[in-house]
Amino acid sequence: MSGQGSWQPHRPEHLSSYAEMCLRSLADGGLGETISVGGALGLLHYWDYRSTHDVDAWWTPATTAEEREQVLSTIRDTLRPFGEVQVRQWGDVVSVELAQEGRRAFSFQIANRSAQLRPPNEAPWTDVLLDSFPDLVASKMVALVERGAPRDFRDIYAICQGGLTNPAQAWEWWAERQRLAGSDTDTHRARLAVETHLARIAQHRPLEGISDPEGRAGAASVRDWFAGEFLDALVD
Repeated sequence: MSGQGSWQPHRPEHLSSYAEMCLRSLADGGLGETISVGGALGLLHYWDYRSTHDVDAWWTPATTAEEREQVLSTIRDTLRPFGEVQVRQWGDVVSVELAQEGRRAFSFQIANRSAQLRPPNEAPWTDVLLDSFPDLVASKMVALVERGAPRDFRDIYAICQGGLTNPAQAWEWWAERQRLAGSDTDTHRARLAVETHLARIAQHRPLEGISDPEGRAGAASVRDWFAGEFLDALVD
């Protein structure tokens, strides 16, 4: 990938109705520049390969305390007709959550940003800011190393297979974000973390336990790619 122009965002097909309503409400209220959409929904604006029900976003640096409360109030008011709404907060994250019949149906999480690689874009379908592709990949890489959930592996694999980036570039963005955030850039630790997550996933869901031949072959390809090409690109 040679530059920012290589990544043109588009409106995702897999956009939940709750996410769309909340983001449009923020835009209509003139609050579109108070947050920047990240996470899986952000990635779907660049590579629309799976669905996600929730919204993960960052507060923009210039957003005031009053504007933050307006954002949360707008999201709450948008969701109230559809069920029980509550706001939870832990650390630097605040989450507005919609529950239906006692089960969480949707969440809109916003966090304080610790590092930003590139300026955000504007979402192509509404007046809300959208994280740059390098920032989205860097954040997903942090999640891959620190959390290592199956969806983190699937997301990185999908965008690399889609030709939007490659393992070496993804690791470079991870290292850049870690440096900006003042976090650990130890490549030995990162490699061990990914290997440990892979081993845990393989133990939890061994290939021989996947009955569908196509699913078993797909899982094997993903695991082999990470154990080989992806980790081989990590320069010590």
